[in-house]
Amino acid sequence: MKKRSVQVIALVLTFFFTLPTPQLIALGQDAGKEQEKSQKTSDEEKKLLKEEESKDKKEEERKRKEEKLRAKDLKKYQTLTDFAMDLYASDLEFKDQADDAYFDLQREHMAEAYRINHSDDKEVVKTENNGDILQLRRALYLNPRVQEYVNRLGQQIVPEDSEKLYSFKVFMHPIPQAYTLSTGTILISTGLVSMLDNEAQLAYVLAHELAHVYKDHWRIKAMLPLAEEEYNKKQEKKRMVWAGLAAAAGAGIGAIAGGGKGSFIGAISGFTAGATVSSFYAKNISLDWNAAQEDEADDFALKATLGKSFDIQEVPRLYTLMAQVAKSDSRCELGFIGLRSRLRDRYDYAQKLLAGALQAPYQEALKANKIKGTSPEFNLIMAELKRDNGIEAFYYDMFLFAKKNLEQAVMLRSDDALAAYYYGRVMKTVGRTKEDFEIADRSLLKAISLDVRHDIPEVQLHHALMLMDSKDSNNNNAAITAFKDYIISFERKRATHISTNDLLPSNVDVVYGYMRLLGEKTWTAPGVVEVMNSRAPNSNTPAVPVVQPASQTLSPSPTPKIKQ
Repeated sequence: MKKRSVQVIALVLTFFFTLPTPQLIALGQDAGKEQEKSQKTSDEEKKLLKEEESKDKKEEERKRKEEKLRAKDLKKYQTLTDFAMDLYASDLEFKDQADDAYFDLQREHMAEAYRINHSDDKEVVKTENNGDILQLRRALYLNPRVQEYVNRLGQQIVPEDSEKLYSFKVFMHPIPQAYTLSTGTILISTGLVSMLDNEAQLAYVLAHELAHVYKDHWRIKAMLPLAEEEYNKKQEKKRMVWAGLAAAAGAGIGAIAGGGKGSFIGAISGFTAGATVSSFYAKNISLDWNAAQEDEADDFALKATLGKSFDIQEVPRLYTLMAQVAKSDSRCELGFIGLRSRLRDRYDYAQKLLAGALQAPYQEALKANKIKGTSPEFNLIMAELKRDNGIEAFYYDMFLFAKKNLEQAVMLRSDDALAAYYYGRVMKTVGRTKEDFEIADRSLLKAISLDVRHDIPEVQLHHALMLMDSKDSNNNNAAITAFKDYIISFERKRATHISTNDLLPSNVDVVYGYMRLLGEKTWTAPGVVEVMNSRAPNSNTPAVPVVQPASQTLSPSPTPKIKQ
């Protein structure tokens, strides 16, 4: 064995010594370069590691400061809330003022609830959020199946000890938003529902809004401005009393120690000491009530959703998702999402509870196989809501949101003509590449094949325009045919709309969608002319002739509001 090792070493040495001098030099240079490169890489790695450590330290420091500030604000909020409740119980004048403020608020909320329940889709209201004026079309979403599903889910989370009654509703607007009324009404926008990944996330959002009513936040909000004023007045009186007592005590001690001169010096010293002692009372309470109540609502929502066995691990993912959406389109910060800086704080707080107080009950529920994340019903109804919100977002020029919603809607429901049409519209509008336009054309062709009721004449128009844009003369006849189909379909649809506008329900397109799910894909409601003719044989009134377009016969169509 030793002999073989010696032979191997001898061969290696022979190889090196028989190499020409330039090759030996080259080998030495290569080895030096490799060593230098290795050293450089090592230095860069050390630098990156140091920067990463510094970044982690700063992040930890930020979290500590935020946690400290959060605890401080919650303590001040609780201090003032307790003060307000005590004052409400002991001071009749304050009680009357607080009751009047809350009754005024309730009257406003009752009127708003009535407007929402009876509004059409053209009503626009203005609201202020963090200094920004936001116009909202607070019309209820005309999809009864979605409304019932969201309301059922919300009712599951209501605490058993709640004496209040609640209603959970979806309104139509692409900006993610949710808010409550003191009436017990919880409203969530299609924009917020459409961005959620599963039922657990939706349950958490509903629970958060529910907390504002359950915790009586509206009554407290009406009461706190009045209480804050009284609290600060009492603090000021305490400060003056402490300062006066300390000054008098100092003067007395100075007089005993050194006569008149000592009295003067003692008074000054006492006044200074009194000001120091009373500094606590000189501080007016000042905090963001909204932030304090949001934190309380987050805490409630985490515990309430876990209590109903929803997967609260989805909550941090929800805040990450919201941050991504807000980053891609800052308009999303106008609603429920709020400022992105607050999202990070809320994410950290959720993570802290998950790793601390809620870890044991969560693990226990997990082992018992009780934790649920979503349901088949969620994905089914999301297809319709994502489609409708995508269409709404498209007309608000929220293109990223529209594209994502409609792409998901097409994937979830491959037989939806309206989703395919608007997905084609979005891709046609924002497309830049050949692949984008091919996707748009395929979507439009698919919409044409699915539009058996001829509800969407505009799909023929945009298909024809794409054929023209291809610059291929072989497509000319197809483009002309598509233009003709567009005109005829639009004419027929408009005639039906005029004759049946006041007869058909406003959500007839949604009902047709339900019928399509059940297998009925072609039936449409008869128009006025058809209804009158069906009655003609039993009366002396002559039948009204049915006028069909000369070039082709189409089924009567419903009257969904398709925008061009």
